[in-house]
Amino acid sequence: MFDTIIKNGLVIDGTGAPACRADIGIKKGMIIDIAPSLDAAADEIIDAAGSAVTPGFIDIHTHSDFSLYLDPLAESKVFQGVTTEVTGNCGGSPAPVLADRRDDCMEYMASLGPVCVRTIPSSIWNWTTLDAFCDDLHAKGVAVNTVPLVGHSTLRSNVMGYDNRVPAPDEMKKMTRLLEIELEKGAFGLSTGLIYHPGAFATVDELSALAAVVADADGMYSTHMRSEGRFLWPAVEEALAVAARSGVSLEISHLKCESPERWGSAGRLLQQIDEARQTGLRIDFDQYPYTAYNSGMLELFPTWAKENGTRKMIAVLNDPEQRKAVVADMTTACADWENPMDGLGWDQILLTGYVTAQNRSLNGLSVADMAEKRGQPPLDAALDVFVEEAGGLGMIVFSMHENDLITILKHPDGMIGSDGRAVSPSGPFSASPVHPRFYGTFPRVLGRYVREKQVLSLETAVRKMTGLPARKLGLKRRGLLRAGMAADIVIFDPQTITDNATFEAPHRLASGISHVLVNGQTVIDNGRHTGCLPGRRLRRGE
Repeated sequence: MFDTIIKNGLVIDGTGAPACRADIGIKKGMIIDIAPSLDAAADEIIDAAGSAVTPGFIDIHTHSDFSLYLDPLAESKVFQGVTTEVTGNCGGSPAPVLADRRDDCMEYMASLGPVCVRTIPSSIWNWTTLDAFCDDLHAKGVAVNTVPLVGHSTLRSNVMGYDNRVPAPDEMKKMTRLLEIELEKGAFGLSTGLIYHPGAFATVDELSALAAVVADADGMYSTHMRSEGRFLWPAVEEALAVAARSGVSLEISHLKCESPERWGSAGRLLQQIDEARQTGLRIDFDQYPYTAYNSGMLELFPTWAKENGTRKMIAVLNDPEQRKAVVADMTTACADWENPMDGLGWDQILLTGYVTAQNRSLNGLSVADMAEKRGQPPLDAALDVFVEEAGGLGMIVFSMHENDLITILKHPDGMIGSDGRAVSPSGPFSASPVHPRFYGTFPRVLGRYVREKQVLSLETAVRKMTGLPARKLGLKRRGLLRAGMAADIVIFDPQTITDNATFEAPHRLASGISHVLVNGQTVIDNGRHTGCLPGRRLRRGE
């Protein structure tokens, strides 16, 4: 007697092996049997004829810890087949938050997730450990499993604030101990976001010392490198140096050739990584299938102006002389910082997250269109709205070339990560535009790049979404369809699966997925969310 039998599906097991017709028997949240035909009784029979049946997709790069707390249904993710989210990326986890540096930590949080900080009452943002946050999150119930990483900028802001210096021995010891505590409680590793401050102040020595702690725990070090455009090559060398010094398992986040001057460099980039792997380093990477990135608008400004956080950036722009200096740096070739506008026009940057009454109608417009509506030159308008919106704006920047995206996608060992949050079309984050990757990453790979462009086979694409990230994370019971594995399962039609979210209308659910099971419980049933919240907080080694 099974709880559920999935019958007649084309089973793609997550290893890259050819698909085969089989039935899957599930009981108590686990896969019990996979066979050509299961005739046993079951409480529920799901007929998957004409559909692919795969492991649940593991989104190896997300920021959903900041949204699941408020939007536990996670519709944008489960409707694209995601059953497990790796959180705490780009150096930012929502905890620990320590009392003596709380203001600095919250300044960093405001830069990382302004919508969340505005929505979650500051009175409850007092989790002294990441473990406590995860317990609180899952006590409320969420639709997906979570795999937490510890954010380096979160640690540094709690210990050193925004100080641009090498940590003193006692400060290094404190950061190390905070990291050890979380690893002991099952966190999967450490993340850095080396374009974001205060994490950007860290040296290779600091990063290597913390990465060595992660290596000792057999965890993962995930890095948003210091550059993905103009200074891409030294940034890759830095990431590889940290891996070599520490012995850590390295994950390079959202691998890309970000600026026009780096277009056509994907082959060289992959060669650099492969050569390092041949020396024995454990190096992997992920990507999202879009040619625009998404970040906080703070990252538009020169390093000297933005490095102390949003409030001080606003003060800079409110000072006439300092504002002139910002404009000069943004409009003149500079050797010592990476200007996101290099090679781009103001029509290639969309701004999101307006909340003031006078600006709310500007959501999703390009800077060029927004400036025209305001009757201002684009740069002046951009600086003004940053101040008017208290720095709480995001930006979507069209700066990549699809040829590079495809070159990276073809690499057999690359993984898929959305770099997005779990949100919902009618949830608390629906009022503001988001990057369509929040809703469409995995269906876009399966639709555009498997079915339409035939860049990948279906089996290879599924492996990139399931077996590979499970192996990287050390998830022993996820990522494959085998007896004894957790019943995280997706059923979709390979001929119709489609990402429907666009930059103009991003809050659109993907289509073509009929069923999603998380820990054996049905979250998507015939294309409808059941309201079930069976997600678990996973711990390293599970």
